[in-house]
Amino acid sequence: MFESKTLLLALFLFSHILIGSNVWADDKPISLKIEATYIELHSGPGIGYPILNVIEKGESVEVLVKRTSWLKVKDQRNNIGWLNQEHLLSLSQQGEKLVQSTYTLTDFQNRDYEGGIMYGDFEGADFYNIYLGYTLSPVFSAEISAGKALGSISDSDLYEVMLISQPFPELTVIPYIGVGGGIINTKPHSVLADSENRQDTLMNAAIGLKYHLARNFLLRAEYKYSLVLTDRDDNEEVQTWKLGFSVFF
Repeated sequence: MFESKTLLLALFLFSHILIGSNVWADDKPISLKIEATYIELHSGPGIGYPILNVIEKGESVEVLVKRTSWLKVKDQRNNIGWLNQEHLLSLSQQGEKLVQSTYTLTDFQNRDYEGGIMYGDFEGADFYNIYLGYTLSPVFSAEISAGKALGSISDSDLYEVMLISQPFPELTVIPYIGVGGGIINTKPHSVLADSENRQDTLMNAAIGLKYHLARNFLLRAEYKYSLVLTDRDDNEEVQTWKLGFSVFF
């Protein structure tokens, strides 16, 4: 139970690390000038958060953090709030108008990293997975992943590496195939003497689809066939179905 809670917490933190990040890598503050009649600041990064303050035309704000399509800013009176990226057209920097930043399929093809979280079925067990990928070319990428399978008979921890090929990266729905390997640690629930923890080697083959939802967000679905190489008489075959979200950057 403790390990499952730990993994869920890791998934939560990982997703927030992916989504929330500094807008600029250096420490120099970025000051933007309000060009519209006024802009409303919300208490959080979403339209459902209450409006805390209104900034009038001619005032300046300092950008602190970018999260999805929202910017966290501080005004000249040190009030802190969030504004939507759609307001970028109503801002300027050093007299230059800003344009709204959008991500295209070309941005995805030229990405450096991709990371995400997935959930699925691991031979009848609930399966949670986080991964991080590095792009080698528009067609090839490498991934490392960690997963947890929570079953009625046993729990398993999986650590894997995989080489991914996307032969048609120009499509809106991008198919891919992958091959790789890893290790699986299995912990039976039974307390009987012959129920021992096991560590075995995995060999994997996967097929899947990626769909560009919006901005730098992807929807991903995957089927994976794994061969578990055991020290017993027979090797085991495992099938995994997963669905999840990822971001590229």
